[in-house]
Amino acid sequence: MKFSEFAKKKVVKTGEGSYDTCSNINLPLYKQKGFTAVMAFYQPLGNMIPRRKMAELYIKLGREISYDESSDSSKQEATAVFQQALKIDPENADAQEALKNLIAS
Repeated sequence: MKFSEFAKKKVVKTGEGSYDTCSNINLPLYKQKGFTAVMAFYQPLGNMIPRRKMAELYIKLGREISYDESSDSSKQEATAVFQQALKIDPENADAQEALKNLIAS
């Protein structure tokens, strides 16, 4: 079963609720298949998860990538993740701050 099929069956639309299950999948999926796989995983969920919550999932992943790995490619990937969060929620202060801190490091 694909991750997206699993997500459609197992994720319940909870509005402003918790998305810890999705969040727990982020880093392992990223490590196994890369950021494009994470984006593909979330695509079918885009209309079920509020934009602010979706951005939070990306922000958490970006932080995990930047803390977990310290290479230049990891920094580039984390930057792309934070930029995706800002595409979803352009006014998200956490994403703006995380991107600013990552670029400054």
